[in-house]
Amino acid sequence: MKHFVRHIILFLMIATVTSCYDEFMKEENIGEGKASISATLDFKPMSSALSRTRAAGDALKDISSLHVLLYNNKDKNLIKNWTIESYTETDENRGNNDAENGSSAETSTKRATFKLPEEIGFGKYYMYAVANIPDLLTNSAYSEAIKTVDGLKNIPLTWDSEDVANNGQMIGFFTKSSAPALSADDESLIVNEKSVKLHAWLRRAASKVTVAFDGSNLKEGVFIYLQSVQIKDIPSQCYLGKENNVGKEGYTLAVPENGPDMIDGEIITYHEGDMAEDFEYGEGCADHRVTVGTPHFGSHDETAPALYFYENMQGAGDNMPDKRQDADNNGILDFPGLPDKPEYPKYRPKDNVPYGTYIEVHAHYISNNSERLGNGHIIYRFMLGQDVEKDYNAKRNCHYKLTLKFKNFANEADWHIEYEEPEPGVMTPEPYYISYLYNHSMMYPIKVNTGGRKIEYIKAEILENNWAPYNASSDIYFTGAPNGVAAPWNGFLSLHKTTETVLYENKIGSNQQYYNKVPKRGEREYKDFVLPGGITSKEFTTENSEPDDKYRVEKHPTEANTYNIYIPMYTRAKQMISTTGYTGNNPYVAYQRKARVKITTKLEGLDKIFENEVPIYQVRRVVNPKGIYRSLKNNKSFHVVLKRLPRENDQMFKTFQSEGQWKAYVVKETNGKGITLSVTDPNTTELKDDPEYGKAIYGKTGSVIDFNVNFEQSSDNLSENRYAIIRVEYHNYTCQHLIFVRQGDNPDDLVEGGVKWYAMNMKTTSELASNPLDEGSLFKFGNWSHPIDALSNKNPREPWINVTPGDFKIYPDDGLTNAATGVKMEWTTITNLGNSNIFGNPEMANARVATGADFWELRKYSYIEQGYGVLYGDDATETADDIVEAYGYDYKHNKSGRGMRGCFAYNSETGKNLFFPIGASGYGHRKQSYTGIWGDPENIDGVLRYASGRTKLYEPSPVERPLFYDLYKRPGGIYWLNAEIPKNHFTPTDGATLGWDINYFSFDFNFISTSNLIKSGGSDACFVRCVVDP
Repeated sequence: MKHFVRHIILFLMIATVTSCYDEFMKEENIGEGKASISATLDFKPMSSALSRTRAAGDALKDISSLHVLLYNNKDKNLIKNWTIESYTETDENRGNNDAENGSSAETSTKRATFKLPEEIGFGKYYMYAVANIPDLLTNSAYSEAIKTVDGLKNIPLTWDSEDVANNGQMIGFFTKSSAPALSADDESLIVNEKSVKLHAWLRRAASKVTVAFDGSNLKEGVFIYLQSVQIKDIPSQCYLGKENNVGKEGYTLAVPENGPDMIDGEIITYHEGDMAEDFEYGEGCADHRVTVGTPHFGSHDETAPALYFYENMQGAGDNMPDKRQDADNNGILDFPGLPDKPEYPKYRPKDNVPYGTYIEVHAHYISNNSERLGNGHIIYRFMLGQDVEKDYNAKRNCHYKLTLKFKNFANEADWHIEYEEPEPGVMTPEPYYISYLYNHSMMYPIKVNTGGRKIEYIKAEILENNWAPYNASSDIYFTGAPNGVAAPWNGFLSLHKTTETVLYENKIGSNQQYYNKVPKRGEREYKDFVLPGGITSKEFTTENSEPDDKYRVEKHPTEANTYNIYIPMYTRAKQMISTTGYTGNNPYVAYQRKARVKITTKLEGLDKIFENEVPIYQVRRVVNPKGIYRSLKNNKSFHVVLKRLPRENDQMFKTFQSEGQWKAYVVKETNGKGITLSVTDPNTTELKDDPEYGKAIYGKTGSVIDFNVNFEQSSDNLSENRYAIIRVEYHNYTCQHLIFVRQGDNPDDLVEGGVKWYAMNMKTTSELASNPLDEGSLFKFGNWSHPIDALSNKNPREPWINVTPGDFKIYPDDGLTNAATGVKMEWTTITNLGNSNIFGNPEMANARVATGADFWELRKYSYIEQGYGVLYGDDATETADDIVEAYGYDYKHNKSGRGMRGCFAYNSETGKNLFFPIGASGYGHRKQSYTGIWGDPENIDGVLRYASGRTKLYEPSPVERPLFYDLYKRPGGIYWLNAEIPKNHFTPTDGATLGWDINYFSFDFNFISTSNLIKSGGSDACFVRCVVDP
């Protein structure tokens, strides 16, 4: 981006043969003699103009050439001229007193000192300095003009649109005063003294404009995506030294017959790349958009991107049109309309100043606010001048600071706005977002201007429904499986309510059969829109839908013949046949998933059918943070900031903006009244009363999701844990994230009357892990004597990203540490019991290893659900950025605020939760080597790896289960059952089972077969969790 200029002052030091000195030029005697002349040149600071807070560049920063011209006093004819080729430069601070209008736009400018090559005689002269016209004295086009003062000032300058730096021409005259008298009536100069200090202030013929934007007064749910700002209708020519009154009487320079045919100046483009007609705006454009939560964009700094133009003096005063669009403040635009629209006879293009220069801003406007849904291109225009009302004089040597201050629904009453919605017509906001969580919903708004007709029907059809990540490269996922157009039944979105958490193959047949079975998940038609008299809103159902699966019709409160229709959309089941891996929960922490839905609207009596195709994005999976743990005596607050990974193999989490309003509140609690939320940034968030949840944090559109979780000091009763579930609704409340809070680690039940689960894994037969984040030890089946210490269960390097099959190896090199004795062990020396045995009870009173029935209790009830993500503990006070910190907790790093990944089993009715860590490595499982009858052979004895049957990319091609493509490196953990249970004992399984499988990527929370855990050469090593019978 090109930037702007620095200004110049000329100081002349004149040594004369005369000894007298007199400040008042008109009273001076000239006398006779010769003067030797030295000069000091100062870049004069640019004046600050049109600073609008209801509403610097440095492209012209140098002198490329300098000439001094001397004229006689009598007839102002040229006497002598010089080319100044050598001078010394320094930097000088500038203040408001140095600027023409007393308001400086530059803090420092350059100073250059030089000496004229010859003496001049005493006398009365006109002396001028001209900068940045290198051929002033050699070009025959100027030779006649410079012979007189008037000719010099009338030299035509021509705008160079290819290189703005070539438009830095300047002129100034010498006086005896140091004050910035830039337009004195008398520019003459008397030389009659031995030593006289003279000043010449240089003024550029050009000025600059910077444009900033302020959305502080926007409504919630309104987005202004800035595309470009351009200066329009600038003069193609300018007088070097006199007022450039383009198009006025006596103007002699080039000018088109019609003002709007003037040339356009530079353009500042905020959006990189092409914007096709179907370009999708959204979070990818967050760096150049304005919302009420991120209201400020651009600046008026000296080096900020700027637009440049030659002076354009079009007049000022009461006889000029008022620029304000509502000058009488009656709330009605004085001259409404759009260009070239005959239905707007009062429209006034360019405020009836045809040769004026103006600023034009292009943007895309989206409103998801139900008060006024909107989506379309919008243009803002403003005429330049010295004020915001009736001055159209865009003077030279000024920095115009223009701020476009948006109000409500992107209005700015002092700017011309070009935005139009069709009537009749259908408006669909886009993009729109749905939760990363399975079995969740959002209401999609459709604005219908009927033009007085009735709505015959609205139909929604899913055209594309992806299981795969959006905009991810082929190294992130398997690209050979059918995409969301060819196989929408594997995608995340449904137009009908999801009623199942897990879809079983023996019940539904296939995902395709289930998707296309009535009610078809990818189609839905809405036929009822009539509101009874006096009713402005009503809910309706559709054929074959669930009784609570309703859409809503609302009459618009202010716009005639207009209705807002809200249709529900849903994420699908957590597992859509577990062996396929397809899921309604987004497994990707770095990528969204995309669907396309066609909305067809038919109005009675109108042949035209309105079709709108809208993108629906399932947002990235949010895992950081997912849980907060505090011991009963710890009341330290935790600073929540939701973060996500920008790319799959990135090391650092980043904050993100909410695409609309957001709020956070405690949705469920048990003994948790002392767990509260508070505001961290009062500029973007507010704690308010909530009719359903008591108190809630409300955040503005475009703001970061940021708040505190506070813990009151617990009582001395150490037998009762506290629990809470914090729900965060973001992206205009269409997406949800849950944060599980627990204070206290006493054994507790999730199902009323069920077993009480210990909050920690086992470290040894007699010792629990230090806290719920601590992964504890890995055990071979039935062997309490040789626990593999957590510090041994680490990956060979950190961070563990860009993983390849060759990265898996035996680590640490010096053996595994026995967590009970500290002695080093070899994998092959650790024994195990066979699967016909029982994993005996630990040496802790009343404790036993969890059974298959205990784990099944965490899955069989609909109100017991699972969430996956990062838990922070006692030592953590804020969300971590680095994945090493967010994932890498261990008992050695217990003071540095680290987190731990894992699975939360929680009671959605009580808020109670139980955390199962998967280990700092992400692999809660060590494998015995084997050669299997399926999958890949495991050649490394005791390797730390979650996947039981994969050691490299899935072979053969996983067309039917693409989410298992790189299972070999995906995170997860396995927990032992106390004893084997038969095949299909609680639920369909591959065979007899001896473990509980937690797949952090695909969300599997289920039994795992014995054959995956015990091989001919011995047992794998897994975690152990114990329970206490009620």
